[in-house]
Amino acid sequence: MAALFEVHRAVNLKDRYLFGLVGVIQEGMVHTGMEASLEDEDAPKFEGKVHGVEFVGTDGIPEPTLTFHYRDPEKLERWESIDWEGKKLRLEWSLH
Repeated sequence: MAALFEVHRAVNLKDRYLFGLVGVIQEGMVHTGMEASLEDEDAPKFEGKVHGVEFVGTDGIPEPTLTFHYRDPEKLERWESIDWEGKKLRLEWSLH
């Protein structure tokens, strides 16, 4: 089953080499290992496998956060260049 996640903001958890997308799960259930891609075809390309589902809080309110592991700085730079606010991620299980 697919899921839909609306992004509010992005965070870089540098000490763990994780890039996080903070937002709201709009449909379905999100699990580690699902493949994520931007639903908007006009948006910059983003594809990644969910490394973890965590809760990052500001003002004492935890929000769902999807984390993605990165190794190369170019990938991180590309991800950080995207204007994430309001973007929607489609999350699906991959058979490969």
